[in-house]
Amino acid sequence: MNTIWTIGHGDRSFDDIERDLATHGISLIIDVRRDPDTPKTPDFSRRRLEERAAAAGIGYRWMGATLGRRSFSEASGAIDDLIALAAVSPIVILGAEPDPTPCHRSTTLAPALRARDVEVVHILGDGSTRRHESPLPFDR
Repeated sequence: MNTIWTIGHGDRSFDDIERDLATHGISLIIDVRRDPDTPKTPDFSRRRLEERAAAAGIGYRWMGATLGRRSFSEASGAIDDLIALAAVSPIVILGAEPDPTPCHRSTTLAPALRARDVEVVHILGDGSTRRHESPLPFDR
Protein backbone atom coordinates (compact mmCIF):
# COMPACT_ATOMS: atom_id res chain seq x y z
CA MET A 1 0.00 0.00 0.00
CA ASN A 2 1.31 3.45 -0.93
CA THR A 3 1.58 6.10 1.75
CA ILE A 4 1.10 9.81 1.15
CA TRP A 5 2.04 12.24 3.89
CA THR A 6 0.49 15.65 4.58
CA ILE A 7 1.81 18.70 6.44
CA GLY A 8 0.68 22.26 7.09
CA HIS A 9 3.23 25.02 7.51
CA GLY A 10 1.16 27.37 9.70
CA ASP A 11 3.63 29.76 11.30
CA ARG A 12 6.49 27.26 11.34
CA SER A 13 9.81 27.89 9.61
CA PHE A 14 10.96 26.05 6.51
CA ASP A 15 13.76 24.56 8.64
CA ASP A 16 11.13 22.93 10.89
CA ILE A 17 9.25 21.57 7.89
CA GLU A 18 12.47 20.35 6.28
CA ARG A 19 13.43 18.51 9.48
CA ASP A 20 10.05 16.73 9.55
CA LEU A 21 10.34 15.79 5.87
CA ALA A 22 13.86 14.42 6.39
CA THR A 23 12.65 12.35 9.36
CA HIS A 24 10.17 10.58 7.08
CA GLY A 25 12.42 10.36 4.02
CA ILE A 26 10.17 12.62 1.93
CA SER A 27 11.71 13.78 -1.34
CA LEU A 28 8.89 15.73 -3.02
CA ILE A 29 6.57 18.49 -1.80
CA ILE A 30 3.19 18.70 -3.51
CA ASP A 31 1.86 22.17 -2.76
CA VAL A 32 -1.96 22.13 -2.82
CA ARG A 33 -2.50 25.70 -1.65
CA ARG A 34 -4.68 27.62 -4.08
CA ASP A 35 -2.69 30.81 -3.59
CA PRO A 36 0.91 30.02 -2.68
CA ASP A 37 1.95 33.67 -2.94
CA THR A 38 0.10 35.19 -0.01
CA PRO A 39 1.94 38.06 1.69
CA LYS A 40 0.93 36.57 5.04
CA THR A 41 3.61 33.85 4.72
CA PRO A 42 6.35 35.15 2.40
CA ASP A 43 8.78 32.37 3.37
CA PHE A 44 6.29 29.92 1.89
CA SER A 45 5.63 31.79 -1.34
CA ARG A 46 5.77 29.49 -4.32
CA ARG A 47 9.09 30.85 -5.62
CA ARG A 48 10.76 30.96 -2.20
CA LEU A 49 9.53 27.49 -1.26
CA GLU A 50 10.74 26.07 -4.56
CA GLU A 51 14.19 27.62 -3.96
CA ARG A 52 14.44 26.41 -0.34
CA ALA A 53 13.25 22.92 -1.25
CA ALA A 54 15.81 22.67 -4.08
CA ALA A 55 18.60 23.81 -1.76
CA ALA A 56 17.54 21.07 0.68
CA GLY A 57 17.48 18.42 -2.08
CA ILE A 58 13.70 18.17 -2.03
CA GLY A 59 11.56 18.41 -5.15
CA TYR A 60 8.64 20.82 -5.37
CA ARG A 61 5.50 20.79 -7.49
CA TRP A 62 2.55 23.18 -7.25
CA MET A 63 -0.79 21.45 -7.84
CA GLY A 64 -3.05 24.04 -6.25
CA ALA A 65 -4.89 24.69 -9.52
CA THR A 66 -6.38 21.18 -9.45
CA LEU A 67 -6.05 20.08 -5.82
CA GLY A 68 -6.46 23.40 -4.01
CA ARG A 69 -10.22 23.20 -3.73
CA ARG A 70 -12.48 21.77 -1.10
CA SER A 71 -14.43 19.93 -3.78
CA PHE A 72 -12.74 18.59 -6.89
CA SER A 73 -14.76 15.83 -8.45
CA GLU A 74 -13.24 16.85 -11.79
CA ALA A 75 -9.70 16.36 -10.44
CA SER A 76 -9.64 12.57 -10.48
CA GLY A 77 -6.65 12.64 -12.81
CA ALA A 78 -4.72 14.78 -10.31
CA ILE A 79 -5.41 12.22 -7.57
CA ASP A 80 -4.10 9.53 -9.92
CA ASP A 81 -0.99 11.69 -10.47
CA LEU A 82 -0.40 11.88 -6.70
CA ILE A 83 -0.66 8.12 -6.39
CA ALA A 84 1.76 7.61 -9.29
CA LEU A 85 4.27 10.04 -7.74
CA ALA A 86 4.00 8.30 -4.36
CA ALA A 87 4.72 4.95 -6.03
CA VAL A 88 8.11 6.32 -7.13
CA SER A 89 9.21 8.16 -3.98
CA PRO A 90 7.80 9.46 -0.70
CA ILE A 91 5.73 12.63 -1.15
CA VAL A 92 4.05 15.12 1.14
CA ILE A 93 0.98 17.22 0.44
CA LEU A 94 1.63 20.72 1.75
CA GLY A 95 -1.10 23.06 2.92
CA ALA A 96 -1.19 26.14 5.09
CA GLU A 97 -3.31 24.84 7.98
CA PRO A 98 -1.14 23.36 10.75
CA ASP A 99 -4.05 21.23 12.03
CA PRO A 100 -5.14 18.85 9.28
CA THR A 101 -8.60 18.29 10.77
CA PRO A 102 -10.42 21.30 9.24
CA CYS A 103 -8.14 21.45 6.20
CA HIS A 104 -9.06 20.01 2.81
CA ARG A 105 -6.05 17.70 3.22
CA SER A 106 -8.33 15.77 5.63
CA THR A 107 -11.80 16.61 4.44
CA THR A 108 -11.31 16.11 0.70
CA LEU A 109 -7.90 14.78 -0.33
CA ALA A 110 -7.42 12.07 2.30
CA PRO A 111 -10.84 10.46 1.72
CA ALA A 112 -10.23 10.45 -2.06
CA LEU A 113 -6.86 8.78 -1.51
CA ARG A 114 -8.20 6.30 1.06
CA ALA A 115 -10.92 5.33 -1.44
CA ARG A 116 -8.06 4.29 -3.73
CA ASP A 117 -6.41 2.25 -0.97
CA VAL A 118 -3.67 4.80 -0.22
CA GLU A 119 -2.60 5.28 3.38
CA VAL A 120 -2.53 8.95 4.46
CA VAL A 121 -0.38 10.11 7.37
CA HIS A 122 -0.58 13.66 8.70
CA ILE A 123 2.59 15.22 10.11
CA LEU A 124 1.52 17.47 12.96
CA GLY A 125 3.09 20.73 14.14
CA ASP A 126 5.10 19.04 16.88
CA GLY A 127 6.56 16.52 14.42
CA SER A 128 4.37 13.65 15.56
CA THR A 129 2.19 11.81 13.07
CA ARG A 130 -1.41 10.69 12.88
CA ARG A 131 -2.81 8.21 10.40
CA HIS A 132 -5.92 9.40 8.62
CA GLU A 133 -8.88 7.31 9.59
CA SER A 134 -11.85 7.50 7.27
CA PRO A 135 -15.17 7.52 9.08
CA LEU A 136 -16.95 4.22 9.21
CA PRO A 137 -20.03 3.95 7.01
CA PHE A 138 -23.33 4.55 8.74
CA ASP A 139 -24.96 1.15 9.27
CA ARG A 140 -28.62 2.09 9.61
